[in-house]
Amino acid sequence: MISTRRNMGYELVKLNETYEPYEVTNWNDPNYFRMNTEVIGRARRLALWGAGVILNKDMMGYATEVAILIDSGPTVEEMSKVNTLDAELRVEWIKPFTTNNKKTVSREHCLLFAVNLEKALDIIQGSPIRPYFEVDILRNFIEFLNMSPNGVWLE
Repeated sequence: MISTRRNMGYELVKLNETYEPYEVTNWNDPNYFRMNTEVIGRARRLALWGAGVILNKDMMGYATEVAILIDSGPTVEEMSKVNTLDAELRVEWIKPFTTNNKKTVSREHCLLFAVNLEKALDIIQGSPIRPYFEVDILRNFIEFLNMSPNGVWLE
C-alpha cells in the first residue's frame, strides 16, 4: 500500500488471483482508489437508497441536514457524524464499507454496493433536481468496484 494519507479517508486496492492486494506504487495506479470520509459516507447513503433500504422521505431528510450543515462550514467531525450509518441500516454488503479498518471485501459485496449506488445515481440523473455534489467520483468508484474481479483490500 502506498502512503497517501493526507486526511481521513478510505483506500481500496484490488485483490489479485491469490486474494492479496496488488502492489501499488502511486496514487493513480488503476488498482488503487481513494475516497475521503465525506464522499464514502455519501456513497453509502445513496447505495442504501438505491437498494430501497433508505426511503425517499429519509433521503430527503438526510439531504436537507447535509445542505444546512454545509452552509455552516462544518468540521470534519460534523460531516463524519452526519455520514455515519445507524446500525439498523447496515446490511451485510454495506458493513465492510462503514469503517476503514484493514479488511478484505468480497467481490459480491463490491458488486452489490456498485449496483445499488448506480441505481441511485441513475435516479438522480433522471431527476430535474441537481445534487450539490459532483457524481463523477461516484461513477468512478462504481467502475473501480465492478472492475475488481477478486474483491478489494480496504483500509
